[in-house]
Amino acid sequence: MREFIDFKDGLLLINKHAGVSSFGIIKILQDELSTTCGLKRKEFPKLGHGGTLDPFATGLLTVCVGKGVKLARYFLGATKTYEGVILFGQTTVPGDPTAPISETSDSIPESLEQLQKLATALTKQAYSQTPPMHSAKKVDGKPLYELARAGIEIDRDPKICQLYRFEILSYEKPRAHFRLVCSSGTYVRTLSQDFAKLLGSVGMLESLSRTAIGGFQLENAWNCEQITQAMKEGKAWTELPCWIPFDKLLEGYDSVQVTSSETAALFQGKQSVLLHVLKRSEPNPSLKNPIGLDQCLAIYEGEKLIAVARKDDSKWGLERVFVRGN
Repeated sequence: MREFIDFKDGLLLINKHAGVSSFGIIKILQDELSTTCGLKRKEFPKLGHGGTLDPFATGLLTVCVGKGVKLARYFLGATKTYEGVILFGQTTVPGDPTAPISETSDSIPESLEQLQKLATALTKQAYSQTPPMHSAKKVDGKPLYELARAGIEIDRDPKICQLYRFEILSYEKPRAHFRLVCSSGTYVRTLSQDFAKLLGSVGMLESLSRTAIGGFQLENAWNCEQITQAMKEGKAWTELPCWIPFDKLLEGYDSVQVTSSETAALFQGKQSVLLHVLKRSEPNPSLKNPIGLDQCLAIYEGEKLIAVARKDDSKWGLERVFVRGN
């Protein structure tokens, strides 16, 4: 099967199934490269996901391929869209169905209007959230969930999150179906527990599906079964509808075109040329903060992504330069 392998730089949009971690999805893809394509591990393309999704959750996972991994940080910082169900009246330590019930309450919210009023209020202010112990957040290089499994709990600094949109789509006691658009790093399990607490109850996240990461949509994703079946049929990843080529990965950002001579100068790191390029870049209001990082500028020569500039402390600089063959 080696003859159809043509690994390019880009990204796969994966519809993750429940019961597997984000790294587990990468392992599935690697196993298929080994069994179907006959590749050895040293022949695997570089793979990395652009944002963890809990094992019990489903939905959109971005898997970067080859030099696409160099752009993973931009997806990590993207806004996320979710749909899910909050169950009131009971909760678990991690705030999801993967652990035994740890607390119950007879106090259940009364109405959809009551829930929506609070949800709307939370979008109008900064939301301070303490990362849960059962999370992949690292402290001194060790994920919190490893400490939690060992029965160790440590102090965690709260993080300011932004809920851009929080809608309660329906409510049938004790379950509320919601849609959420939030900043990167927001733990929806913790939000569900905090939301219930503010309503005088306890609650947990019963189910969760991620439907968008920045401008990438779940409707364009394929599940692992579809991808592995396509591989068995001799199709390369680049032929699949769920494939996004490298040069299109930052289409949601503000962008600017450069000439071939400017490209050569940027490759040499000439800051004066960057400043000249920035003068003719015009932010597109319709793209304002589409993926959570509006202080970045994608630089193209024609359709080819050349570099990324970023504004830090009011000063622009080249953050990434991509020297690639034709």
